[in-house]
Amino acid sequence: MDTSIERLSKIADPSLVNFKNSIIKDQKVNDLTSLVKTSLQNLPSNISYKQNSEFILYVCKLIENYIFKVDKLNKKEIVINILRSVLSLTDAECKMADGIIEFLHQNGMIHQVKVSKKINKSISNWVKKKIF
Repeated sequence: MDTSIERLSKIADPSLVNFKNSIIKDQKVNDLTSLVKTSLQNLPSNISYKQNSEFILYVCKLIENYIFKVDKLNKKEIVINILRSVLSLTDAECKMADGIIEFLHQNGMIHQVKVSKKINKSISNWVKKKIF
């Protein structure tokens, strides 16, 4: 016997209805947090990433390329929240990370990935998939 979810999925296609507003914003932040957590797990564990400017720059670039002005989200606040949840930052460490983010922003180090690089990466991934 079919469960109610299976019957409902036959009648109503959930892919036709999209999330909007706060739910989509929360989903984007959740996706970024899980991506940063998996990236952090792949890095060596003997280094402290709490005040590592390269790791903070990595998170800033991820957010810069994933969240757009249309979303109307405070990117700096999102970076701090992600770093706080991933690295268990204290308030003092959050202020220091905030200073690092300001420095990176003022020196033009946070920018989007160029479209040509995205195209080259997608083509190379497609070729690798077809060959292997």
